[in-house]
Amino acid sequence: MNKKLLSLLLSLALLLSLGSALAELPIAENFGDVKLRVAVIGDPAIEDWETNAYVLWLEEQTNIDLSFEVIPEEGAAEKLGLILASGDYPDVFLSVGISDQNIAKYGIEEKLFLPLNDLIDTHGDNIKKMFEAFPGSRERMTQLDGEIYSLPDVNICYHCGLRQKYWINSAWLDKLGLEKPTTTEEFYNVLVAFRDNDPNGNGEKDELPMIANYDDGWHTNSDAFVMNAFTYYPLNLRKAITSGSGAFGLYLDNGKVVSCLNDTAGMKAGLSFLNKLVAEGLFYEGSFSQNTAADMIQGEGGLVGGSAGGYLQFAQTGSDMYQQYDYLLPLKGPEGQQNMISFPYEGVGGNRYVISAKCENPEAALRLADLMYSFDATIRGYHGVYGKNWTDPDAGAVGLDGEPALYKVLTPWQDVNVQNDNVLQYTISYRDAAFRNGEQTDLANTNKKSGDGLEIWLAEATKEYEPFADNSKALPPLKFDTQTLEELGLLSTELSSFIKEGITAFMTGNSNVEDYESWLKEAEDLGLNQLIAYYQTAYDAQYK
Repeated sequence: MNKKLLSLLLSLALLLSLGSALAELPIAENFGDVKLRVAVIGDPAIEDWETNAYVLWLEEQTNIDLSFEVIPEEGAAEKLGLILASGDYPDVFLSVGISDQNIAKYGIEEKLFLPLNDLIDTHGDNIKKMFEAFPGSRERMTQLDGEIYSLPDVNICYHCGLRQKYWINSAWLDKLGLEKPTTTEEFYNVLVAFRDNDPNGNGEKDELPMIANYDDGWHTNSDAFVMNAFTYYPLNLRKAITSGSGAFGLYLDNGKVVSCLNDTAGMKAGLSFLNKLVAEGLFYEGSFSQNTAADMIQGEGGLVGGSAGGYLQFAQTGSDMYQQYDYLLPLKGPEGQQNMISFPYEGVGGNRYVISAKCENPEAALRLADLMYSFDATIRGYHGVYGKNWTDPDAGAVGLDGEPALYKVLTPWQDVNVQNDNVLQYTISYRDAAFRNGEQTDLANTNKKSGDGLEIWLAEATKEYEPFADNSKALPPLKFDTQTLEELGLLSTELSSFIKEGITAFMTGNSNVEDYESWLKEAEDLGLNQLIAYYQTAYDAQYK
């Protein structure tokens, strides 16, 4: 069998395994016999939902006449809230930010969202295959009343599971004759050398040895990388994080829900070290008060020694500056701690597809969702038009994992410039590991630090980080009833602000780390222990 035929057969096998709904189309006998009104987000990079190539393909396959209620991206949460409160519902809510609280209130309590269990069992061929492919996912989507009210997106992003990476200026290391640091002591010495020895070569002492971005970066909170050398530290100080386990540093310790804040010794040691870095100009203090994402790379030699991030976000991908950096593995602390926070539950999740109880054609709406999980719909929704944005792989081509490629991308994916070929990531899809790795890649000749090599570089880094991660510590998704959600909401806002402000104050020296115990007592008075108890009760009910 020649390689081209083998590649085509593999592609067909994947198509058949994920796309059985294609054999049952169209859904309506004549176009327009079924009409569905769908609420979507109006991202400025999507030209027009009504005429988008992906939408037109869905209509062609199904004969369903789709119309759209576009929610502006700015203020989307408020607009969604108004729609939910109005009672004038679309037939389908697609990737508009339906929260767990929305599901509890409008699904379980008010019955305004449609329970999907029976429809899935009867018409959800691809949905059931998806649940089977990811054990536990059906249970995680099932609410406290035993019903499923929403469908998830599938996006198995290997490098996203270990995204608290750190990127260090290896060009500066080479210039100063230094090795990558492996301990907190070595890290400190490297930062001092970056500060004092003019590694950017401009004759000025303007280097910023370490920065962070707490405004809009993706895991660019560099304190977490450092603190995990002193204690297990899943706390996320990003300003937008006001709820969820990351806002309070929650994790599992042999089935017990705990907060890293309660490890007094580890927290004090780590915060003292970070305060030392800030005080000595090694951790840029402006990181705590301004957005450092766009303006920290300046001059021929750059300014930044390093920063945390799920990927290298403070230099243009593939640029000369970008290529100065390399990943740094977790540091070992003075007591031997060397942790990597993992996120093993996020590949299948989100309330991405919800059907209104007022929908007059719920079977058609569910079958449309089932089609969206097919290979053909997935690749069109994400990449766009066959023959224009993607095509069949070349003979003998391989994917990111070295296995035979499943498709060849013709136009790089982007979410900035206006286009009308795909809907970015505002749909449900089935991007499992085979799909993501199936993109044709010239592994032998691709520079991993080029724009085309991003996934290769991230995969390489993630594999190196794996030995330091412990998935058993990660909290799985939890369901809460509406009363508990209301109480958590009251606790979360004030408590999360208190934690962010307090931890930041310890790092910057505005508070004395020796006062940590009294600060922790204040956090407990604001409800930290009660919040932990809510999470423990939910965990015990759902996973024990």
